[in-house]
Amino acid sequence: MALPIASIPVLTGEVAQRFEAEAQANYEKFLHRTPEEEKAVRERYNRGMERVRKMLSKAHLDSK
Repeated sequence: MALPIASIPVLTGEVAQRFEAEAQANYEKFLHRTPEEEKAVRERYNRGMERVRKMLSKAHLDSK
């Protein structure tokens, strides 16, 4: 049995322009992060990866 095709929302007009402006501003902010911001992002990433490693070690997903 076929599944219905979901509609894909499309932004137009002023909403699309606001979205594009906000996306561009976020990208510029990402490109010009300070060393302190970069360090904070790296530390947050490392903490998250450590949590994932702990969860996976407890999951016993070794091949049988």
